[in-house]
Amino acid sequence: MDTQASGQRILGPLRSRYPWVIWGLIVQALGMGSVAVVVWKSARNQSVGSYVTAQTIKFAWHSQLHTKAGLIVLAAGAVVYAAGSVVMARPYVTRPVTLFVAVPLAAVAGMLLLGVLALVIAALVNTVGIDPFPDVGGRKRRRDR
Repeated sequence: MDTQASGQRILGPLRSRYPWVIWGLIVQALGMGSVAVVVWKSARNQSVGSYVTAQTIKFAWHSQLHTKAGLIVLAAGAVVYAAGSVVMARPYVTRPVTLFVAVPLAAVAGMLLLGVLALVIAALVNTVGIDPFPDVGGRKRRRDR
């Protein structure tokens, strides 16, 4: 770490920013993916029919918030996502406070906004009556005769 004339600490320059950005995206995908997989599995197990509706997503999200394991996965996913954001922002940010405080807060806020956006889109799709997954897995259910 270097210091400026005013005594503030700044981070030194890097040779290349691409590895930081790529690894940051990978870590973010792991953080967001773990949350998405848990919510998707919960929603899929509770769904009636062949597609996920806004109600099942809301139920899955609600059920995950009320279990200890669900809370741990959601919190760990947010922390991993924020860490990926820190890694990705490192080449562009020179102040440690900005890198370790502002970037993680903005990342978690952005993750929450993406979750809300997904719920709004699911509700709109459900309201309009569009079946986003008409033939899941290429198989149709056989009716019992």
